[in-house]
Amino acid sequence: MKIVSLKDMAKKRKLIIAALGCMLFIAGCSKAKPPGVDVGTKLDMELPSEIANLPLVDSNGKETSLADFRGKVLVISDTMTLCEESCPLDTANLVQTAREIDKADQSSDVVFLSITVDPQRDTVPQIDAYRKLFAPLPANWQVLTGTPENIHKLWKFFGVYWVKQKPDSPDSKNWRTGEKLTYDIGHSDEIFFLGRNGHERYILEGAGNVQPGTPLPKTMHDYLSDEGIENLKHPSKQTWTVPQALQTIAWLRSR
Repeated sequence: MKIVSLKDMAKKRKLIIAALGCMLFIAGCSKAKPPGVDVGTKLDMELPSEIANLPLVDSNGKETSLADFRGKVLVISDTMTLCEESCPLDTANLVQTAREIDKADQSSDVVFLSITVDPQRDTVPQIDAYRKLFAPLPANWQVLTGTPENIHKLWKFFGVYWVKQKPDSPDSKNWRTGEKLTYDIGHSDEIFFLGRNGHERYILEGAGNVQPGTPLPKTMHDYLSDEGIENLKHPSKQTWTVPQALQTIAWLRSR
């Protein structure tokens, strides 16, 4: 029996996503188009067990994994609590989507996860403080961290780009501790949707397009850089909205 490595599976995943993107482009407005969302990619890929069972840690310090949520629709955002450009917008949209699911009495069926790309600084106290900024907290939203090895393995599989770099401003500080930041992490922005069977089914590309009526905590609004304020006021075309996420969830719940 041929043993397929995690590296090979990640490479295969990228090829499948690229091929699906081409198919959707060629299909245009045909039935092959994703479920009403123009900014995403539809796929059907089972997570390997070594990814599904990677140990992660929630804001209470409790160990968990993606496998723990099998049987539910899972919505995953890559984030970092010290991001000044896009993550607060992603999180605001994700939390608002979770609130809408709560209102529809579907929270027992859908779980939202914000998982860090910065495990070195996103400790349990840091992600706990970050989560509490977004009160009132939807019960079906969690913020997760983990060891650098596990976090890097997770995002490498999902194809999230990240790189450690110099902070944009020498005056950048941790909004919680006031500690000066010695580095930043540039990363891509995606929202991943998993079906009840643990298969990755959809990806929304880009940062959150925060519409009027979606709360952004004052601490996070004030933490935004000039670029972050520009992203908030003038979102690019490749951004995602709460209605798009809700539509994708509705499609997955009907599978």
